[in-house]
Amino acid sequence: MRLLFGLALVVSGAALQAAGHRPLAPAFGRSRLRPATLSVVDIYSVADEWVRAAPYQSAFCITAFKATIADCITQARELAAIEAEPEAGIVSCDDVSCEVLEPSERRGYSWQRSLAFLLYGGLYQGCTQYYLFNDRYPLWFGEGDDPATVAVKVVFDQLVLTPLLCLPVLYLVKAAVLRRPLREGLRRYVEDARRDLLLKYWALWTPVQCLTFGVVPPQWRVPFIALVSFFWLLVLSSISSRGDLAAPPAPAADPQTTRTMGGE
Repeated sequence: MRLLFGLALVVSGAALQAAGHRPLAPAFGRSRLRPATLSVVDIYSVADEWVRAAPYQSAFCITAFKATIADCITQARELAAIEAEPEAGIVSCDDVSCEVLEPSERRGYSWQRSLAFLLYGGLYQGCTQYYLFNDRYPLWFGEGDDPATVAVKVVFDQLVLTPLLCLPVLYLVKAAVLRRPLREGLRRYVEDARRDLLLKYWALWTPVQCLTFGVVPPQWRVPFIALVSFFWLLVLSSISSRGDLAAPPAPAADPQTTRTMGGE
């Protein structure tokens, strides 16, 4: 947990430094607002100035923090499942899928795994996606938020970027974290994509990305996606904890089975 508190301090410190500790201008009429309302407005003002002034740094911090918290929740559920049923398969969820692992694949909390997801979250989900969404997409497709421009961005994102970059990268990271060959990660991705991974992914993220490119301000796109992704992970984890994703008997040559549910 020290890593999580450290990340929180980094995020808070960077935000205050970027904002320069400047107070919010009294444009709303302070006498008419309650202290709680003022606090929310002040926090948003500081955060908005931070994501504008330091786009890549803020994108890295936010998504790295989100990915680390998500992995902590997942690992806590896995370890609780091991304690409850030491010989049973463990359902492990990430942003995209829930996968049944053998108990031998989990031996206590893995800080290396959390570090791997921290770097994946910060470097890919944060910096890379900010570069693509706010630098490349406006150059390729235009800067407007009219329906035609938004539709082109969403179609490219879902039909090109997702199957060729987003999901393969995640499956490779999962393979590395579980100490499997990278070829095995790609094989699993191809198998899941041939089943229903992409359909379920599109069902969730097509409407979300319409909001991302049509409604959400550019500086808040990465945090918005991270928020949706985090709550989707909580949904997957809750479903798996109820036993809704109980694994069918696995063939001897492949003792782990992936159950895909969609996600970013």
